[in-house]
Amino acid sequence: MRKITVPNSFFTEAAEVLKNGQSVKIHVDGQSMYPFIKGGFDQIEIVPYNPTEELRLWCCPFFRWREDYMIHRFIGKEGDRYKMMGDGNIYRIEEVRQNEIIGVLRYIYHPDGSVQDCMNPRWLKWGERWYRMRSLRRFLLPVFRIVSF
Repeated sequence: MRKITVPNSFFTEAAEVLKNGQSVKIHVDGQSMYPFIKGGFDQIEIVPYNPTEELRLWCCPFFRWREDYMIHRFIGKEGDRYKMMGDGNIYRIEEVRQNEIIGVLRYIYHPDGSVQDCMNPRWLKWGERWYRMRSLRRFLLPVFRIVSF
């Protein structure tokens, strides 16, 4: 399979599609959401974000942070700032305003044909558990990559 690196301008187009009320499917390449999303393997479906609805804790919004678009886990809110952190990250937390949230991760399509519902309460709970183990991620992530968790 040929590997193509997609410029961030592609995500600008995806953001426009989401703002027009349509879902988008994207093959992901990054590792910031590992082990829940495996870059280079998984495909994700993002649905438009409805700002009139409360963002569910531990879900994964698609948002713009500085000049980049990304999908990271929603870990909490302080005032008007939504705090996000990638599952594959150890320290960095992004803070965004509600108007910078464009979509929400809905499904992960794995190469084996299985589909993960990313709004399933059990999946969200696993995201919370993984966040709470962030002090152990430095040790767990390399092990998971070796054993293909």
